[in-house]
Amino acid sequence: MLTHVKWQLFQLLERLTAKGEKQAPAQLPDVKPALWIFVSTVGELNAIGPLIHHLTARLPALHLVLLTDRKIYRHAYLAQYPEADVVEIGVDNATAAVLAAARPPRLFVVAEIPCLPADAPCRLPFGYLWHAHTCGAKLAVVNGWLYGYAPSCRIDKIERALLTSSYLRLFDVLCVQTDDIAHQLVAAGAIPNSVHVTGNIKFDALHPSNPPGRQVQSPVALASIEKCRRTVVVAGCVTSDDERELVLDAFLEIQTRRPDALLVLAPRHPENQEVMRSIAASLQARALSYRSHRDSGDQPVAQQTKVLILDTIGELRDFYAHASVAHVGRDHNILEPLAFSKPITVLGDWSKTYPSFPVLQLCIEHQLVAVCDTATDLHTTWLQSLSAGDTQSGAGLISAQGATERCLRAIESAFGSRA
Repeated sequence: MLTHVKWQLFQLLERLTAKGEKQAPAQLPDVKPALWIFVSTVGELNAIGPLIHHLTARLPALHLVLLTDRKIYRHAYLAQYPEADVVEIGVDNATAAVLAAARPPRLFVVAEIPCLPADAPCRLPFGYLWHAHTCGAKLAVVNGWLYGYAPSCRIDKIERALLTSSYLRLFDVLCVQTDDIAHQLVAAGAIPNSVHVTGNIKFDALHPSNPPGRQVQSPVALASIEKCRRTVVVAGCVTSDDERELVLDAFLEIQTRRPDALLVLAPRHPENQEVMRSIAASLQARALSYRSHRDSGDQPVAQQTKVLILDTIGELRDFYAHASVAHVGRDHNILEPLAFSKPITVLGDWSKTYPSFPVLQLCIEHQLVAVCDTATDLHTTWLQSLSAGDTQSGAGLISAQGATERCLRAIESAFGSRA
């Protein structure tokens, strides 16, 4: 009852503080009972793939609905799950009631984040949890993590202050990565016996597999890279200007030793036109011939192309599979290229607030990545790996695996035969 009162009060405050036009609610035909999964990014979608397929196999009567707050991911999500509805949620609660009416959920899974209101690079409005709950759905977090972000705007501050304990108590199961996260959630109001420490699901991706029916988006480009047997450096999720400049300078040095080398450069935010203009300027200043993968489409990569800008969404994993060496941008997923046994470099200044940081530490302990600080370090390490024909194995991380199964057991113990 108290949660209902708080929710009504929050909706009133949200209407009073709202500015600009509201997002039009998504219109979906028919009414289908559904499995909702909030998964903000393609990397998280890849990571929980085995869990999704287990749940859809156990609950075949439920229609899969993938929710994301990132509008650019729709095509990539449908490439993996063509039968699903992909719902791009807004920053408010406008679509939640409409979605619940058309696709009433029986189970709602939130993948990784956010575990608290407005505590993440992504945002899941409270209304989606509330309307799923009022439909009778069971709610679960998997791979839970906390970033410690401050609310970014006034309405987020209100939501956190008013609804944090209600937000947590709507979840029947909270599967989190560490003991520290578990303690923080209980202190914030979570029901203690709903919280389970299950580890990081991303370690389970060390055995790469594609979901049934998934097709690579660029078979022609990938086949041409494999056929030409070029030296391929794949630099994934390179976000900051300084890291990009180091990667490009290191690649120039590789070119002097291996003129056939190809750099596949995957920026973190290809939808940002300012970022793309900056990349183009950096390449032009170094006289590196390049092409945009988005603009050229799935075409063979010409020998004279030195840099392929991977400015599409959802394809990085496919290109990692064809890398000679890989560089992973700050704070991102080392385990994707490691799943393909690729030698990996990183810079050393990663953020300790990201779930990728403990993964980095563990990989350093097992000597699975090389930490570099300069362009010279990068190109020297790449050349050494190429000359030695190095590969890496994630066998030393076996003890960190099993989170997917632990999450499923927690869900099944709470939901019984329904999951």
